[in-house]
Amino acid sequence: MTDEPQADTVVEAFDPATAQLSVEAVPQGDTQVRFAVTTNLPTPVEVMAGVALAGQKPDDVFIGHTERVTLDGPRTEFVVDTSAAREPLPSGEYDAEVSFYPRWGAENGNPAAKSAPELEATDRITLGGSGENRADAERRNELQRWVMGNIGMNVPWNRENFEARLGQARKGPSTMSHLHDAYYFPDADMTFLVNRLKNEVTIWRMGDVTE
Repeated sequence: MTDEPQADTVVEAFDPATAQLSVEAVPQGDTQVRFAVTTNLPTPVEVMAGVALAGQKPDDVFIGHTERVTLDGPRTEFVVDTSAAREPLPSGEYDAEVSFYPRWGAENGNPAAKSAPELEATDRITLGGSGENRADAERRNELQRWVMGNIGMNVPWNRENFEARLGQARKGPSTMSHLHDAYYFPDADMTFLVNRLKNEVTIWRMGDVTE
């Protein structure tokens, strides 16, 4: 009995120099974005995908949201829900971005993809977001960054000085103790809990809180 000849299986080798990645993005409602990603990378690979407010500078507080996503073929579609972002995203123009980093994106038994260079693809979209405008969101982020970098516990309290830096405050009761007042700064979306007896900031909190 003779063996029948077997058909040769031709596997086209992947050339890292030809690696490509592209994305098309379409908003679905105010917070969700549908991504359609195409690539010639050997799959599966993992990428970072998300949206970033257009035109941000490197030293700006980042406004956007990213997730780690698996591409399982030449074309992969998925939805990124920006409502999971640390802060609600303002309305405006965003760059929908997909980035492949071979150092970790091709870890799971995919040596061919590991030989590829880093790849990035973007598509510009308009997102309804929270309805907040960009200027207010950027101001809030900068004010919060200033507080985090400059204000610690037991800092002397001077309402006039703090309002000059953070905008008008709204004074209210604090449930921390009968010695405390709560000063909420809407522009920064932060509350300072102030000890009246010592006239100092006991602690600050994110949001409008009482303790």
